[in-house]
Amino acid sequence: MADISVDKFTEADLDVFLEMTLLEYGPSDTSNPEHIKWKHLNSPFGASTYISLTEAGKIIGRVLVQPRPLLTAARVFNVASVMDLLISREHRSTPANFINLTKASANVSSYDLVFHTSNERTFPLYSKLFRFSNPFSLHAYGFPVRFAGLFSTIIGRKFEAIDWFTAPLRWLLVGFALLFNAVARLEISQRKMSDEELGTLCSKCLHQSGPHLARTNSFLKWRFSDAPLWPAKVFRIDRKGKLIAYAVTRKVELGELNHLVLMDFIVDTEIPFIAQLALRTWLIREAITSKSDALFTMVNSNSSIARKCVGFPLINIPDKLLPHATPIFVRARSNEFIEFETDRSVHMTLADLDYF
Repeated sequence: MADISVDKFTEADLDVFLEMTLLEYGPSDTSNPEHIKWKHLNSPFGASTYISLTEAGKIIGRVLVQPRPLLTAARVFNVASVMDLLISREHRSTPANFINLTKASANVSSYDLVFHTSNERTFPLYSKLFRFSNPFSLHAYGFPVRFAGLFSTIIGRKFEAIDWFTAPLRWLLVGFALLFNAVARLEISQRKMSDEELGTLCSKCLHQSGPHLARTNSFLKWRFSDAPLWPAKVFRIDRKGKLIAYAVTRKVELGELNHLVLMDFIVDTEIPFIAQLALRTWLIREAITSKSDALFTMVNSNSSIARKCVGFPLINIPDKLLPHATPIFVRARSNEFIEFETDRSVHMTLADLDYF
């Protein structure tokens, strides 16, 4: 029977982590040592918790739990995201290994609750075997701006002429974006937000919309500026000299298409509709000017903050068109925190997941 241990992830654990990952996935982003150190050692909220299964002195399974404070109007909770679960192939036939790792991830005394995501293989296990609570899922939204690449994914051949013929549509969209922005008077720049400005915006949204995972300048720097693999841009959005939102974009190649991905945002829920429309069309304009094929994002659409950013003209993308759905499973460590197993309002974006 395998023994289970729980400790903080350290650089000394890196070699075994990478060895297991390379055996499973081969050379990839997931086996890049700088990426793993950034992800599990350098977070401003502390190193990840390392839960491992050992048999005959050898680690045969592991899961990491990454800390992240959850802010509510009443208090701050210590929560964590469960990620990088892996069991060596020769030990997967023993269900107890997966069950023990999964159970252990919810019983770390320093965390009040944990979040799980799933894919098509783990969804039935989390939902039917463990019966974990699934208060919400992340929904995808997007907007196509170049069609040659999109058609190539269907017919297997790319015709550049399609983008030439649809160029007037992109010019029209850019024109609309400039017009709406002129009326809304948004000032969008990469000028740094002060801690006070960001704290005021997040505090206001906290009381207007509901809980969200901590957003600070140190988090944004770590998550986006310091990330070794994927460069991202953090934009501040001002109106009438006041910070009303920020947005983070990153170019990501998914399959054969280039996407401008809206990774993260916080938006003042009291901004007028014209400012919301100006923000959305600005994002479409950014996708066009960055020569992406489409704008893409995933959010919890129950969040009031999210609804200010992902409405018309962005299009809701059905789960059947995605590699898999993204349900969020929430597990409370005790009855003291059980309310979050049914709270659908938590603001969550791609910044809170282990995707890009």
